[in-house]
Amino acid sequence: MSELRIIVQRILFSSLILLAFSFAQQAVAQDGKALFKANCASCHAVLKASTGPALAGVESRWPSKELLHQWIKNWNKAVATGDAYAVKIKDYSPVAMSVFENLSDKDIDAILGYVKSEEAAAAAKPMESAGTKAAAEEDNSLLYGILTLILGVILLVLLQVNSNLRNLSEEKEYGQVQTTIPFYRHKTYITVFSLVLFVVAGYFLSQWAIGMGRQKAYQPAQPIYYSHKVHAGKNQINCLYCHGGAFEGKHANIPSVNVCMNCHMNIAEYAGEKIYREDGSEVNGT
Repeated sequence: MSELRIIVQRILFSSLILLAFSFAQQAVAQDGKALFKANCASCHAVLKASTGPALAGVESRWPSKELLHQWIKNWNKAVATGDAYAVKIKDYSPVAMSVFENLSDKDIDAILGYVKSEEAAAAAKPMESAGTKAAAEEDNSLLYGILTLILGVILLVLLQVNSNLRNLSEEKEYGQVQTTIPFYRHKTYITVFSLVLFVVAGYFLSQWAIGMGRQKAYQPAQPIYYSHKVHAGKNQINCLYCHGGAFEGKHANIPSVNVCMNCHMNIAEYAGEKIYREDGSEVNGT
């Protein structure tokens, strides 16, 4: 009886460990993507050259990973080492690369991992059609559902067997059967089930919310391209001039056209450096 209970507990514990590990793996990938969008996407794309070079295969272009880390954190220190590639790449664009000394080695590795995953996905994409991919996803979902159902049935059977064996043992030893609580009313089982349900529901709810586009670094396609680098960077326009709501409220708010026209009534032509979108295409500044 006690051995069977131990087996059931080990099965539940192993399942929780696997579930937590899978969530951790997905969280690391998501962190790399979020860090890339927050720090790199304004100047770099994975597959196309933009303000900076394309990042696909970036690790193979550097003699060591340590030097690449040093370049990302502070490119001046990497150039000071005299490395030929660092000296060459510093003049790739007239816009100097930003310094990211706030990024740790772990953060940089997460970004590089995201770049590799995007590169691998792009390489594999031509090899499969959209229909085949959708069918494979549907098949996997059905298989996961069937496996989950089978494991749930096995768990219920084991719980019932455990209860019956405990009753038989008590009847043989004491001559009477102790009243047992059904598993669906047992506090331990209810607690474990509630925790698992809460974690799974929270994960899928967060994925659904992210899918709506309400996340950091979300950039919808605008009818007129806007560059913070030109306005707040080169021209040093105070952020609060456009985003007055940030001073008193929790939302920065998007400025109205009237705010834009305060300056653009007199500015009719863009004569600055070339502007590029995140995908590498050039923007007509005017």
